[in-house]
Amino acid sequence: MLRNEINVKGSVLWGVINALERGVGPECRDIVLKDLTGDLSEGVQTRSIIATGWYPIAWHRELLGAVMRHGGPVGLRDTVKLSTRENVSTIHRILVRMISPETLLKQGTRLFSSFFEAQALTTQDKPGHSKIEWVGCRGFDKNVWLAQTQSVEELVAMAGAKVKRRTVLSGGTDLDDTMVLELVYST
Repeated sequence: MLRNEINVKGSVLWGVINALERGVGPECRDIVLKDLTGDLSEGVQTRSIIATGWYPIAWHRELLGAVMRHGGPVGLRDTVKLSTRENVSTIHRILVRMISPETLLKQGTRLFSSFFEAQALTTQDKPGHSKIEWVGCRGFDKNVWLAQTQSVEELVAMAGAKVKRRTVLSGGTDLDDTMVLELVYST
């Protein structure tokens, strides 16, 4: 563990694991799962990771790193999008379609701390233009940051909008504790 890294909820780990088959295919999923090591590998094999439990962010980093190594950027994107979509229950999907992307982003960033021991804040300059700032994300790497941006894009899509441009304004690379993301989208 580096620099007092944060923890992640088990539901985030299971979300990625459960989306693997459709995201990268069954053969690649098997390779990804065999690539996992230590306590993470044991937790997956024995299904002892509890959805409501907290686990080292290093496990999420390792899992997403394995997806990126064996499934590439497209496999990671597809897996994260599926995981995000599947983690939103059916009743919540109905509600997501009824609210604006701006409202969804504000609520989503509030929920972020339910899944990661860190914070995210959303500001809106004008309709269709938002900035999201993540802080205190000790232990994130480029794959975890990429997964965050892809989850945000999927949530915006679920609200009926299309991301026209996403720009990382600061942070968002290996071992950065923060990232500021600018999103431009249309409904």
